[in-house]
Amino acid sequence: MVSVDVNQCTGCGGCIDLCPVIAISMINDIVTINNDICTECGICVKVCPVRAPNKTEH
Repeated sequence: MVSVDVNQCTGCGGCIDLCPVIAISMINDIVTINNDICTECGICVKVCPVRAPNKTEH
């Protein structure tokens, strides 16, 4: 599962266009990940400059 640390997310949106399954959206200037769609590829984790998304084991 991938979650977003809302205290870290700056709302830059850099991860949104890179998500291959369009599982990331912006709500109130904070990135939100739809884990029903997310394939846990980790691209958002790699590209985030503040490391807001975190990939965790189930």
